Amino acid sequence: MTNPISLSKCLALLSVAVLGLMLNGCGMNPITSARKLFSMTVSPAMADAARSPGGKVQFKATGTFSRPPSPDLVTFVAPYPGSWSVSNPDIATISPSGLAQCVPGASGTVDVIAVASANSAPPSAMSVGVRGMAKLTCR
Repeated sequence: MTNPISLSKCLALLSVAVLGLMLNGCGMNPITSARKLFSMTVSPAMADAARSPGGKVQFKATGTFSRPPSPDLVTFVAPYPGSWSVSNPDIATISPSGLAQCVPGASGTVDVIAVASANSAPPSAMSVGVRGMAKLTCR
């Protein structure tokens, strides 16, 4: 006679295995499927450094993702590595955390650019980048 405890354990393991195969077949393998970053906005969208404390402006990137939480902050760490940059470093600089500051004596308007991985490819493949932009005015 079959032991009912071992039969129930066997059925439970079989159920888990079948569920895993079903999820994998539908492209929903929880082990390999990651939340994807579709788009990103940078805020504030327009900033004047002369009106900010110490002439510094803190920018942040907010992303729209394939799964909750969305929208959510993009922190530029794995699985969404990325960086901040400005279109003209002779006018302004920006730190890895998104803190922008005008170069002393420089004036003009620069684009503040955030680029992050969309995490749309397996770790061994190249990923697509998602980009967001804002404007910073220096006087």
